Amino acid sequence: MANLLSRTSKTALIDDYTYLMSNNGSSDGKTKLEDFTAVPETSRTINLNNSMTATDINNEINTVGKYLPSGVVVTFQFANGTYSLDNILYFNGFYGGGRIHIQGDTSQTNGLHTNHNVHLNFNNDTEGLYCLHNSCNDVHIEHLKITVDDGYRCILLHRACYSSVSYCYIINNGQISSSSRGIEVNNGQNTYLLNNYFSNNYYAIAVFECSKVNSTNNDDTGTQPKYGLRVALAADVGKNGTQPSGSTADELVNVGGEVR
Repeated sequence: MANLLSRTSKTALIDDYTYLMSNNGSSDGKTKLEDFTAVPETSRTINLNNSMTATDINNEINTVGKYLPSGVVVTFQFANGTYSLDNILYFNGFYGGGRIHIQGDTSQTNGLHTNHNVHLNFNNDTEGLYCLHNSCNDVHIEHLKITVDDGYRCILLHRACYSSVSYCYIINNGQISSSSRGIEVNNGQNTYLLNNYFSNNYYAIAVFECSKVNSTNNDDTGTQPKYGLRVALAADVGKNGTQPSGSTADELVNVGGEVR
């Protein structure tokens, strides 16, 4: 066993080391950070079901090692049903050449549809599905119906990583607040959005801060969003096929954003 000392226990002589109280035979209790070896994850499926709380699901996510070597695929498989969730689901900090899949019933159509067998219902004034600080090869989300209340985001994709969202149904329970966002992409993300339906959002797709999105054949259904696309702060959206329309405007683009 080895325990990290607090920063206040370090001195100028050992600033370049991780200082351990160790019984591993180290003569001076010091180990250089570069001497640590990350334990690689292996391809596997994490099965989730609707008897689980948000805390249960986050605990299962946290059992997965963060280092995903090239060729490794870790799948978070949601079983059919409606999930009553009172907290954010966090998929954070994965790195390496491997991939993360977050998925519902993949036997359903790969086209636009609203009859999803997996419904993630975030019903306690909380955000939805967060993918933060990942730098692995791909985070792919597919075949999910996701509902959040007015003022929250269904899916947030944050910081440099490639991600994709396909065949989902993205719903806000209200569009009074400008924070009611279907999919938000920010801080340098590269994202592919394919065949997703949006309903009752303030912004269906919001893209900020140098991110790039390829939006292909996404659409609105039910209650029309106020804005289909919101693009700002040097972000870029390339359109292909149908795009979600807005009751106020189809697009709101400013502060160096671009839609083409």
